[in-house]
Amino acid sequence: MRLSRSLFLSASLMTLLVAGPSVAVSPFITDIPGAISKPTMPEKTVVDGVTIETSTVVSSKDVMTLKAHFRARFNRSGLYMAGETEAMKLKLGEHVTGLDTENLISYTVLLQPSGKGATTVIVSSANLGKRSMQPVPAFAPVYPGSGSVTSSQLEWMKSMTYATTATPAEIRAFYREKLSALGYEPLPDDEFVRGAERIVLTVAPGVTERTVLLVHEVGPPK
Repeated sequence: MRLSRSLFLSASLMTLLVAGPSVAVSPFITDIPGAISKPTMPEKTVVDGVTIETSTVVSSKDVMTLKAHFRARFNRSGLYMAGETEAMKLKLGEHVTGLDTENLISYTVLLQPSGKGATTVIVSSANLGKRSMQPVPAFAPVYPGSGSVTSSQLEWMKSMTYATTATPAEIRAFYREKLSALGYEPLPDDEFVRGAERIVLTVAPGVTERTVLLVHEVGPPK
């Protein structure tokens, strides 16, 4: 089975979005430096037909020490770490994502500071090899000439991911124009609001192409 680059990046991005506090979800939830809690029971979420399992541990080590630990473990385990996922920046904490290319399982570790002397370690695995197709209607236009779109839908959130050769500036200008025409108000940090709806745009950098993630949420009007 050939794994598309778009699907791998989509699963990585969505794992970061849905990861939250939840016996071992993956081999990487054990032997965590400075662990001061036991792994929580794994929680399952299905994103675009991909099952994501998440478990959490609290460590006394700092974020960067833990990031170095997981990068080394992923390397020793032979996981592929894409440059695009490494370039993704979070508003809080750090992350490491690797792909088991033999079994098509993606592993993501989200590291969030949680008070003095503590870091929350969220370990997620996405079984890309057992994906079941469930078409999700598009909620936003796609930049012309882009690659295929990978979509997902949770109870409270939808997402669209695709790759394009357009520059980040061209992508942002495209969505400011198109979403404004659909009645969305552009806000700072690549957010667009229309009543109770909110769309957040993320552009992951790349050498020859960029990965675009659009997340649509519905909540009470602000």
